Amino acid sequence: MRILLAFIMFLALNAEDSILEINALKFSANEKEGIIELENNVEIKKGKDELYAPKVVINVDKKNNPTQYTAYGGVIFVVVTKDNRYLRGRANEVHYNATNGEYKLIGNSEIKEDNKVNVVVGEEIIVNNEIGYVNITGTTNKPAKLIFKMEKKDE
Repeated sequence: MRILLAFIMFLALNAEDSILEINALKFSANEKEGIIELENNVEIKKGKDELYAPKVVINVDKKNNPTQYTAYGGVIFVVVTKDNRYLRGRANEVHYNATNGEYKLIGNSEIKEDNKVNVVVGEEIIVNNEIGYVNITGTTNKPAKLIFKMEKKDE
């Protein structure tokens, strides 16, 4: 449990919004392996961002800094961007690499912007805002889909 408490304190001290709220029916930590597991009705909230999943695994390094977050089993999330846009999404799995800021959504993935027609759908969506990278992959039966409103160019 010491690793779990260290992790929560690290996030609380380093978060833009200093409150991190984690709810789950089961918490377990393995300090030797650097793994924190949250299971059953997992809810994670930080500021306006929210994540809901049946299971979340957090990998930490030897200094208890998070390196990877993985959510499993019908993940639903809300992310509010720096310019206050609300992005709602879902996927079978969501992986977040804390070292490079990359998100990977796997299986039945979708991201939609509130109050806009903007939608991204694919079997795998990779997003890295820090380097401006997006990659969307579909399958033969479920091709990748982008829906967005084109702005008229002022003449």
